[in-house]
Amino acid sequence: MHLHKKGILLFVLSSIIHFSASAFPLFTSFPQRPPDSSFLKDNPVVAQLDSLATLAFFTNSTFTTDVSKLNIYKFPADSVPVYDDSVYSKRIQTMGINSPFEYVYNQQVRNYIDVYSVKKRKLTSRLLGMAEIYFPLFEEQLDKHNLPLELKYLAIIESALNPIARSRCGASGLWQFMLNTGKMYDLKVTSYVDDRLDPYKSTVAACEHLSDLYNIYHDWAIVLAAYNAGAGCINRAIRTANLDTSERITYWKIQKYLPVETQNYVPAFIGASYTMTYATEHNLYPVQPPVMHCELDTIKVTQDFNINQISSYLCIPAEDIKLLNPAYKKGIIPATKENPYVLCLPHQYMDDFINNENAIYCYKTPQEAKYQEQLKLMSSTKTAPSPVMAKAKTVTTQTTAKTETQGNKPEQAVTKPATPKATTSGKFVYHTVQKGDSLWSIAGRYKGVTVEEIRRLNNLSTKTVIYPGQKLKINLKG
Repeated sequence: MHLHKKGILLFVLSSIIHFSASAFPLFTSFPQRPPDSSFLKDNPVVAQLDSLATLAFFTNSTFTTDVSKLNIYKFPADSVPVYDDSVYSKRIQTMGINSPFEYVYNQQVRNYIDVYSVKKRKLTSRLLGMAEIYFPLFEEQLDKHNLPLELKYLAIIESALNPIARSRCGASGLWQFMLNTGKMYDLKVTSYVDDRLDPYKSTVAACEHLSDLYNIYHDWAIVLAAYNAGAGCINRAIRTANLDTSERITYWKIQKYLPVETQNYVPAFIGASYTMTYATEHNLYPVQPPVMHCELDTIKVTQDFNINQISSYLCIPAEDIKLLNPAYKKGIIPATKENPYVLCLPHQYMDDFINNENAIYCYKTPQEAKYQEQLKLMSSTKTAPSPVMAKAKTVTTQTTAKTETQGNKPEQAVTKPATPKATTSGKFVYHTVQKGDSLWSIAGRYKGVTVEEIRRLNNLSTKTVIYPGQKLKINLKG
């Protein structure tokens, strides 16, 4: 977020293309869980109570992707409406009446209206769909912090509503926080968890940051510019503009003294705000999102486990769970009783999770179970002496006994044969993975051992996630 973010608008457009390259296939069909006597089904009485949540009265019944209902102007399917400047100007003036943000119309704004409503129409339709996941959260927090609700459109400029968006300079998440700025607002980053990717935590942090900037500049357009470029850059532009001390400082008065990216930032925000507000007038309609905000539920978990455990036990595709929990970078939730974490799931799966929570914590996926069996087999093979070794031990014992009866000292006895090595390059040990370990850090503890060698010895692919307690076979060198 802000400092040294180059080409943010090009990045946002490329993020939209990457994130929205196909229709949303998530949460459409799931494999059926095989019968299992240990699986605790939901209480039917409680399930009936929960069914109240599905009544239209309690849900967002106004959202639809039905074009026949949304196309109130009866546009042909391939119509791309374009209007005169006077129409755009009047509509944006109306937006300004209903917002403390000072909406302005000019050629720069017109250019970005064309981007969203003409050049990138399919991607804008997907933005309209994704808004149904994130905008209710944004509006709730903006209202709580007494900020203009229109600031929700800022996340479109920042990340194109891609929760795992990452810029070339390292800004991450829906609100594109840089690492150090995120730390200022208590967004923690570890090897396993990145709070900048957490939709809730990052939204709270963005609201706090926007509030701080407004307390400095008291102009929402300048606040947006400062969010992009940083307060230092804004202050230099104000000094360079050399405005009369009696003049009110506005974004448009200092715009030409700002970096090119920031000169385009506020016009892009207004263009996106306009298009999202007047989408129907441009024959634009939302694509069905993978899940609605009102269909989500959260729970605090107090034990560490892998997302694959939930996926396999409850028969939910792992990628779907990761989309809803993007902060867990490696699919591991390192929760403890002292440091719980939040898990987000579609509410139709939450009861099954609660009923089977302890079983899920202990559950091993089929892949993990197979791996554990392989380890046991390898361990038993290693400890059981072969017939050759048993014979060698017998010969050694007899030789030693014979030597001692001849009056020689024990240390002068015939030397026992050395234990044969597992390979010609050295011997094997088993490393127990600790919390925080990675293949790279483990390899660094053993001389001459490489990450690729560990993967090969343990049949690990580049996508395999290691977990605490797992035993890895290491080939010691020398």
